[in-house]
Amino acid sequence: MNIKLNYYDLETLHVSIANDYAAVSILIFDKKEIVYIKRSNEMPTHKGQIAFPGGKREEEDIDIVSTAVRESTEELLLSESTIKPFGYLNSIDTVEYKFDVYPIVCQLLEKPKNFNVSEVQEIFFVEIKKLSNPNNWSYRGTYPDDWIFMIGKEILWGATAKITRRLLNLDLRQTI
Repeated sequence: MNIKLNYYDLETLHVSIANDYAAVSILIFDKKEIVYIKRSNEMPTHKGQIAFPGGKREEEDIDIVSTAVRESTEELLLSESTIKPFGYLNSIDTVEYKFDVYPIVCQLLEKPKNFNVSEVQEIFFVEIKKLSNPNNWSYRGTYPDDWIFMIGKEILWGATAKITRRLLNLDLRQTI
């Protein structure tokens, strides 16, 4: 199965945004797996949810890429040199918190061996091949475009699921 990811090439690493925002890293390992985290129950938002590594902009962040990479290194205890940003998706707004989230597509050169337990409960490596199969997604129907993907007993849903489907160019609305 030849999978073509849907993203824009990063022409520059300095994509500055004036407003508050969040940025997440879509970490792709070995062109086969995408990394997801289960957020700690101690986090102020999205407690216990499946997500991409990432978070809100901080003062020292020069752009959306630096935010995504900084957050990923903090959460997954990785060196910056193991994360190679190469693309991005259009931002997505979160209904609950009303600011844009910028997905940065990155090559992950090394799997994390540990993680920051104050921010992350668990790490998942999900095969792109499984994520690309429309039969592995279910329509929950709580709101429009409410597609979920099961990772073991955990539910990938909401903005993270929507970003995943955009990356994989999955228009699941045609299946309901």
